[in-house]
Amino acid sequence: MMAGTIAVTPQVRWSAAGWLFDWTLGFLAERVTDPKVAAGIKEVVSENLGWLGLEDFGPGAARELRTLIGEHLLTAAEQELPAELTSRSQALNLLGELVSDVGGVKPA
Repeated sequence: MMAGTIAVTPQVRWSAAGWLFDWTLGFLAERVTDPKVAAGIKEVVSENLGWLGLEDFGPGAARELRTLIGEHLLTAAEQELPAELTSRSQALNLLGELVSDVGGVKPA
């Protein structure tokens, strides 16, 4: 897969390289509380679908996914993405854009 896209809203889309899209979906799948939502997210990755709509799993799941992204995504990325990753700063910036897109606060 070349890239993946998350539909934050019907009008707002976030796209990233395939590896970063997969990492982001893995982050969500590991932390979302509904096992059916987690399985659906994992299927997007395993089938290389390259697309996830935050609204696809209903309003409750969408709220939880937005909260996970807005409050925890950057902290997890800073801890989990290897320091030697050549595109680490670009990846963190791109993840920061996703956090902003869902209404979270991007750390300074």
